[in-house]
Amino acid sequence: MTLSSEQLLQPEPFRAPLTPPHSVDSPSDSERDETGPSPRRLRVRCTVMRAGTSKGLFFRQEDLPEDRLLWDPILLAAMGSPDPNGRQLNGMGGGQSTQSKVAIVSVSEHPDADVDYLFAQIPIDGDKVDYSGNCGNMASGVGPFAVEENLFPVMKAHRHFVSVRIRNVNTDRIIRSTFEVNGYLPVENGGMKLDGVGGSGAPVRLDFLDPAGSMTGRLLPTGQAIDLVTLPPSTPLGRPRTFRVSCVDAANPFVFVHRDELGLTGGESLDQLASVTSTLMEIRAHAAVKMGLSPSPEAAALVMGTPKIAIVGPPCRYTALSGKTVEPEEQDLWLRAYSMGRPHPAIQMTGAVCVGSSTSIPGTLAYESFSQSRLAGGKTLEGPVIIGHGSGTMAVEGLSHVGVQGQIVVECGTVYRTARRLMEGMVLCYV
Repeated sequence: MTLSSEQLLQPEPFRAPLTPPHSVDSPSDSERDETGPSPRRLRVRCTVMRAGTSKGLFFRQEDLPEDRLLWDPILLAAMGSPDPNGRQLNGMGGGQSTQSKVAIVSVSEHPDADVDYLFAQIPIDGDKVDYSGNCGNMASGVGPFAVEENLFPVMKAHRHFVSVRIRNVNTDRIIRSTFEVNGYLPVENGGMKLDGVGGSGAPVRLDFLDPAGSMTGRLLPTGQAIDLVTLPPSTPLGRPRTFRVSCVDAANPFVFVHRDELGLTGGESLDQLASVTSTLMEIRAHAAVKMGLSPSPEAAALVMGTPKIAIVGPPCRYTALSGKTVEPEEQDLWLRAYSMGRPHPAIQMTGAVCVGSSTSIPGTLAYESFSQSRLAGGKTLEGPVIIGHGSGTMAVEGLSHVGVQGQIVVECGTVYRTARRLMEGMVLCYV
């Protein structure tokens, strides 16, 4: 049967395969060997989505085994990890931390949420799935995924906005996702462009409600805007190295280091940041102990997902990944984030919320760079913060106030993303 162009362009809701959500293909006798039982091929229903500047697999929780001890082998195999070559060619991963992510979504029983979202960062060359933190980029796909999977039913009406309350299970915090739907489907096409993503899409507004203390219980986990981290000498005859850092926990715990202390100008490419990566990972591990997130730097080095680390500084001219020149006047703050031990091509959404929160805290490294930039340009400190990242710029809006005891209270951090459903069906993996 030949389909007309009108039929091909007609949007349709997702049709579940006739096979069960997860089923097992048992190996035949010819596939078995004498050394032991062969792995079984597992079919698990899932969706591939681009969410913000990340891409990953979205699962309905009901499609995974009830026994959560079985999840890690499935997720690792689905992504093609561990891969000593760092490419994940034997799975759905893309060989980068931003393309090795999983979202597991279910209807929530929490009174303030509509759906639950568990984030899993899948290592590329390791075998330990990291559930320690949230991913804001992947969160931008959760609301549209929930609508299309009927986990959040909507009225069939011509183009209207809905708000889905998402509980991030990793941090037990609420994210409000607001976007447009048409009929029963999320609207994906629109005019919003994200630096680092080709094309354009419909905006998804994410409000991170009460983001402070997501893992540590405090906006400033150490109680200070500035801490000193001292590292052992890098050579046998060298001296200890001391760095100023700001440890802030909003949406995700982050460690901020000033670029001047690393000898950077701000014009370095992401590849050129390799010269300071090992030092940053040492700083991150020692700061994790100060934040109460790890008992030792050695233990912190084994949990790459949290805390995260980023380099900050005042605005400067640099070349984005696309080749575009980003001018100082286009930014309020220069930043280079890291993800799983490597430079992030853009910035995590939770990172943007944390940066926005940090710029409201006098004394932090982010506040220093932001306020100097704004005041030097004759601007006030009010309004959205424009972050200059490796792929361009993005804005984050924050709502905060001073509490009765003089402390900064962050009520909400808001960012805008786009998301698109790319593929739906079964992922096949051997476990």
